[in-house]
Amino acid sequence: MNEAEFIRSGKAKDIYRRPDGDIIFVFTDRVTAFDGIKKADYKGKGETCCKLSCFWFEKLQAEGIKTHFKECIAPNMLVAEEVSILPVEVIARNFLYGSLWKRYKKGEIDIGSDFLVQEEKKEGMPLTKSFLEFTTKFERVDRPITEEEIIEKGWMDRSEIEHIKKETRRIGDIMKSYLIPRGIILADFKLEYGRSKEDGAIILADEVGTPDVCRFWDKDAHEQRGEILSLDKDVFREGKGNLSEVYLEVCNRIMAQ
Repeated sequence: MNEAEFIRSGKAKDIYRRPDGDIIFVFTDRVTAFDGIKKADYKGKGETCCKLSCFWFEKLQAEGIKTHFKECIAPNMLVAEEVSILPVEVIARNFLYGSLWKRYKKGEIDIGSDFLVQEEKKEGMPLTKSFLEFTTKFERVDRPITEEEIIEKGWMDRSEIEHIKKETRRIGDIMKSYLIPRGIILADFKLEYGRSKEDGAIILADEVGTPDVCRFWDKDAHEQRGEILSLDKDVFREGKGNLSEVYLEVCNRIMAQ
């Protein structure tokens, strides 16, 4: 780290560039919510998120997903190929919940009948398949963005968008099948992609599979009592417990053999 060049600090990570050109993500104990309005530090959070992200990158690579991940340096550093991060994030939603439910109830978004099978639409109901949305990343306040606008801005072409959607659904399937036996429901998750500077290919980047970028629910509480027991950053957003303890519980479940 002594020779690494500091690039910037994000909401939860500090980023450096090594002399060999690789990027180092330093996972910190910082946590923010509501576009940075609510902030705090939780001891051990960075180490937990780093461990989980490295775990998922390795697992996804073993399944043939192309990523920028190279190695993990304990306790809280992830080394990766430097890529040109795309200016949009993709969110995969498996339940009618959170901002999706609020916009749906207000009539601000049309989900489509093939995603909704129940006659009575209510918050927290499962969708028939992942509902994918793109949001901006580098604007002052992130916002949903249409595929047509992404193409108009020249950020991606149609084939690249379809590639990302296919990869995102595949990643979601891999994660869900792994998490369910460990008592965790993957309610939704966020991914970022970047262009490789070597060949321009779009590959998975940044962070994956942590409670910072996923909405995890306890499976038993949801199925047996109809309760949404959060195992993610909603604990901090809604003041529902100690973030460090919840994140460690998630990590222990996921890493258990």
